[in-house]
Amino acid sequence: MAVINLNGNGQLRIGRTELDVPHLGKILTFMLPLIGPDYHKDVMGEIDSQKLYRPTTAQKLSLVDLAMQNLNEKHCAKISNRFKNNYLWTATESLSFTEGVLVYDNTDGKMPQTSEELLKLRDAKDKRVRFVKPGFEIGVMPILEFLKHPYTIAQVGEDMLETVERVAKACHKKEAYVFGLDKANSDEKRLTALYSYWCGDCDGLYLYGGYLVGDLGFASGVCK
Repeated sequence: MAVINLNGNGQLRIGRTELDVPHLGKILTFMLPLIGPDYHKDVMGEIDSQKLYRPTTAQKLSLVDLAMQNLNEKHCAKISNRFKNNYLWTATESLSFTEGVLVYDNTDGKMPQTSEELLKLRDAKDKRVRFVKPGFEIGVMPILEFLKHPYTIAQVGEDMLETVERVAKACHKKEAYVFGLDKANSDEKRLTALYSYWCGDCDGLYLYGGYLVGDLGFASGVCK
């Protein structure tokens, strides 16, 4: 098996193509190539069938960060290209309810379907669940505000903000975009995608937590 050491302390092993990605002091191994383009449900179902974990938003940003540091390597260049031209699905999902938004890392595809169930997990200090108070701003904003945004922090965690800032500034020096549903009268679940526009006025990192099922995108599984 060929082994290639990458900038940023990553490592690529070619055979069954595995990409080692530094993430919060640990190493995650992503399987390549990316699965897709397909609907979120089908991409995640394929990851499940390979007995892999679905990647969270934080994990996917670590993958993108490493890829963008190694554009001269073909696998990394392809990941970066997908990020620039397609949606990258994540396993972090949101559920809006009467009191705000619950964000959940659905890495095994077994996310509870109601706010009542998710609140019980939060009360039990389950780190997969985070709560966002209603009334947050959405849309394009300065990167500093993006990094302090409660929905961004709920999606990725405070320990990821240095990595997120690096990715955001690689897309646009000043601005990024965040979207998530506010509180709802009844439980409403939404999916998350990452992407970056590279078209002049629309440049920037997009953290979009409001998807239903209508678009096609890519993801890759994480080894257990």
